[in-house]
Amino acid sequence: MQVLTNILFFTFLASVSSLFLVAVLLLNKKLIRNFSFSLTAFAAGALLATGFLETLREAVGIGGENVFLWVTISIAAFFIIERLFIFLHHHGDEEEKMRLPIPLLLFGDGMHNFIDGASIAAAFLVNFPLGVVTSLAVFVHEIPHELGDFGILIHKGWKRDKVLGFNLLTALAAFAGALLTFYLGSLFKDAVPILLSITAGNFIYLSTTDLLPEIHNKAKRKLALNETSFFILGVALIAVLIKVVE
Repeated sequence: MQVLTNILFFTFLASVSSLFLVAVLLLNKKLIRNFSFSLTAFAAGALLATGFLETLREAVGIGGENVFLWVTISIAAFFIIERLFIFLHHHGDEEEKMRLPIPLLLFGDGMHNFIDGASIAAAFLVNFPLGVVTSLAVFVHEIPHELGDFGILIHKGWKRDKVLGFNLLTALAAFAGALLTFYLGSLFKDAVPILLSITAGNFIYLSTTDLLPEIHNKAKRKLALNETSFFILGVALIAVLIKVVE
């Protein structure tokens, strides 16, 4: 039961605590304007490093070369899902975002958090260090993600307390994903490398198709030294953390 306790605790830290941190940050709009873009770059680096340096490595160690097929399938699946529900990671221009129906936004955010919870559970089913690194990657990604959600709903005229309640509701989906993955992994041991492969594919996909293109798009022709530095910092932090916890 210690594994399940760790899963639920770190799911709470990564999903719910990041939500309340964003709520506090939004009290200072100037701070958000100055650092939200840098946080996105940092999250991109952290996700990329976690996907390649830890999650994928552990998956290959358990499941062998078949893992690469599952990573490819998962990336393809995430692409198809995003094409069907383009709101899932808030792509598109600002006007397009503002027209999103609330039920669809709720579903997209719930799905996103469900995958986050599943990723944390899959990691802890392997070992504690992998679970900690994965939880940190989810946490740093959730901050810019929740900032985007808050921005959209506030723009639609929602009050801050209602926005917080909305995002808290979708955050609960992370626990559903964590619990389902825990019981699947416990019942079917062969599913663990597949679950890890999906986690690695998710992290790599988010970093390379969602976050990094956003940096390129917003920076345009600027060198974006600040964002580049935060991206490298995200990679370095995860690389150092992996060495520390192993």
